Amino acid sequence: MPKNNCPHSSDRQKPAIILVHGFRGSPVGLSEIAKDLRKQNYQVFMPAISPFAGAKKLSDYTPEAYAEFLVDYAKANDLKKPILVGHSMGSIVVAAALSLYPQSFNRKAILLSPIANRPAAPFRLISPLSALLPRGVVDYITTKFLFVPHDRKLFRKTMEITHACSADHPPSKSEMFRSAKFSTKYCVGDFQLPQETLLLAGDQDRLVGKKNVCRLATNQHLETVFLPNCGHLHNYEKPHETARAIIDFLEN
Repeated sequence: MPKNNCPHSSDRQKPAIILVHGFRGSPVGLSEIAKDLRKQNYQVFMPAISPFAGAKKLSDYTPEAYAEFLVDYAKANDLKKPILVGHSMGSIVVAAALSLYPQSFNRKAILLSPIANRPAAPFRLISPLSALLPRGVVDYITTKFLFVPHDRKLFRKTMEITHACSADHPPSKSEMFRSAKFSTKYCVGDFQLPQETLLLAGDQDRLVGKKNVCRLATNQHLETVFLPNCGHLHNYEKPHETARAIIDFLEN
C-alpha cells in the first residue's frame, strides 16, 4: 500500500514538484517556498545542483548534462512526470530539461526570476572570474545588487543563510568557474518551452529586467506574473507570495 498521509484522493493525485536552485544558491534558499507548497499537500523535492558542494558531479557543464541530471534525479526518486520549478540559473536548467526530455516532466512548469536573455558581453567575461575571489565578498556584492527590499533584518537573514551554506558546503573553484560560464552562456530563450509554463518574476529585478521577461513571454506565448516591489531573490524577499502564485497557477 503506498505511503500517503493526505486524507483526500484529490490530494494524493497531486504531482510531485522539483525545486531547482540557482547559481550560488542552495536547496536551503528555497525552503520557505517548499514549506508552503507542502502545506498544500504537494510532495516537494530539492536536489543540490552543481556548483553546490555535495551535488552529483556533472560530466560537462552543458544544457544536456544538467537536463540529464534532472531526468536521473526524477527516476532515482520514482517521480512520474514531476512539475519543475527553477529559480534563476535553475530556470535555464529546467528549460533545458523540458526542451530535451518533454516526456519526462509535467507540461506545467514555473520559472522563477527566469534568465530571459544572455547578459552583456563584459558581464559574460567577468562573471566566471568571480570564482577566483573570496566567496564571502562575492556573496555580499551579488546579494546587495539582487536584493530589493529596504529591510535590513531580512537582508541579514539572507546573508546568514548564504554564509552558512558556503561554510558547510564550499564548492570548488573549478565547479564555480564552469557553472558561471554555463549561467552566462545560455538563457531560457534558447529553449522551446511548453505553453503551460509560468514566468514568475520580481517587477524590480535588476538582473533579468521586466522588458526581457515580457519579450520572452510574448515570443513563446507564456503566462507572466510580476511580484510587486520585488527583485531577483524573491525566494527570500517574498517566499509566501511566490508559493501562492505557484499554487494558483497549478490549481486554476
